[in-house]
Amino acid sequence: MAQGELSPRTSLSKIDLPPASLANYLADFERQDGPMFFDGASSNDDPYSAARKRFKILIADDHEAVRRGLRSAVISAGWDLCGEAIHGKDAVEKVEQLKPDLIILDLSMPVMNGLDAAREIRKKAPNVKIVGFTMHESAQVREQTSMIGFHALAAKSSPLGNLLATVKSILEAS
Repeated sequence: MAQGELSPRTSLSKIDLPPASLANYLADFERQDGPMFFDGASSNDDPYSAARKRFKILIADDHEAVRRGLRSAVISAGWDLCGEAIHGKDAVEKVEQLKPDLIILDLSMPVMNGLDAAREIRKKAPNVKIVGFTMHESAQVREQTSMIGFHALAAKSSPLGNLLATVKSILEAS
């Protein structure tokens, strides 16, 4: 791996991106008429968007505001949003139906939590990349997600750009 490249296991704290939390991103998004594009790009002048479009992303989070922010970020980054799930069981069902390349999976959801959902997803769709998205940052959570087969874990308290960089790194490595 060349210097400066991210691996799917790159520590999120080592990624140097501007501080834009999900809350700030949502506030900025709600003041706009359409999706927000990074670095001044628009949907028509990003030469790489066609290549990224082939990746299908599923979002699983029980909070509508979080899903709305992630939805906007995924679309603005140039990936296809294939669906959204509101709890872990819903996520498992949608992975089977929609066959995403990657799922952004909240760990704390009703009906079935993200850890149990990931175990089921691993059995039913072993090639799906899983990025945990959580507000619970602990060594125990990192160990559990690693043992289950998550490709990365992103903290909800970190800048949203960290999550997007992680997703990009995982997708580019596949």
